Amino acid sequence: MSIINKTTFSQLNQKINLQELLSKYQAGTISDEERVLLEEWYAQWKPEQQDLSSEEIDQLKTNVWQSLNIGQSPAATKRLWPRIGLVASVILCLSIGGYYYLSKSKTEQQQTTAKAEKVDIAPGSNKAVLVLNNGSKINLNSQVNGTIAKQGNVKIVKMANGQLAYAPDNSGASAVVYNTLSTPRGGKYDLVLADGTKVWLNSASSITYPTDFKGNERTVSITGEVYFEIVHNVKQPFRVNFKGHTIEDIGTEFNINTYDDEPVIKTTLVAGSIKLSRNSRSVTLRPGQQSITSLSNTDIEVKDADINEATAWKNGLFKFKKAKIEDVMRQLSRWYNVDVAYPYGVPKTVFSGEMIKDANASQILDMLAYFKVNYEIVQQTKGSGKKIIIKP
Repeated sequence: MSIINKTTFSQLNQKINLQELLSKYQAGTISDEERVLLEEWYAQWKPEQQDLSSEEIDQLKTNVWQSLNIGQSPAATKRLWPRIGLVASVILCLSIGGYYYLSKSKTEQQQTTAKAEKVDIAPGSNKAVLVLNNGSKINLNSQVNGTIAKQGNVKIVKMANGQLAYAPDNSGASAVVYNTLSTPRGGKYDLVLADGTKVWLNSASSITYPTDFKGNERTVSITGEVYFEIVHNVKQPFRVNFKGHTIEDIGTEFNINTYDDEPVIKTTLVAGSIKLSRNSRSVTLRPGQQSITSLSNTDIEVKDADINEATAWKNGLFKFKKAKIEDVMRQLSRWYNVDVAYPYGVPKTVFSGEMIKDANASQILDMLAYFKVNYEIVQQTKGSGKKIIIKP
């Protein structure tokens, strides 16, 4: 018989630390009383499951099983929960809960926000500034679609859906000049270079590149986080420079995270092959591998990568796997253009989950409440900015 059978679901949410209980359950160190608490939480969890399609359930199941490092989920059966075990069941409950919370209609979200009348922060969007070779700046948000400038024989075209493209007209030789595309915090943008190479810029990122590619190589430099889909050309290798590193592609898709406020630099190879050079050292990455370097030493560590986690931002998602709260908040800070403060200290919580980025900050932060992380969004006294305060 349950020793807490009169405890309401909301009371249970306040009483237990789900992450701690799940960790103990997996490690086999959970006490009888804690096991009862966990099972009671699971028994009382009642989402609106009838609204999920079978395809959505299958995808959530797959995500949960992969997050537990136990392979693909079993084939679908009429009785889902008993087949995947208590830990996977609870995580799937949280996943579905998050799905519903973040998949509500815009009308519902607006109504809820209006009732609460609390300070919130809208998600980032397509924002960028283009700096031409003469130093003039073009705010792409204020430009209509179509040709916005010309550099030599190359037209610069603003496309729909946050994309900038360079279109050489091949009418004759012209001097190669350099442009810089940069995104602010709360911005993102896509770029098609003159050779057809596709580039995705995350928030607070930049790329400097020639308007057309001449000579024996194609070289660009970046800051922040950038994803590349390179058009391979044996006669004209593509190189990316950043913080004393150089990447040379061999027909490649890869992601580089080189933010100044991140403790390490991560280069993740999705397809093809790349050679990463730093000082006198170099390594060649295979698909699914990630290099990790630090400015504090000259080591180059290579390990297997979680491709979905490394490239989630490009696909409109936040994805965290046993991430510290500071790691989570750095991403949120950049995407929502907001400062974060820890006046009561930094919680020791680690967080795993996947959430859509096209949601207000409060919707993302409310999901952290499952992991006993409390917050408040406040209007800063100076300026129009906002701040997230993390509370115990």
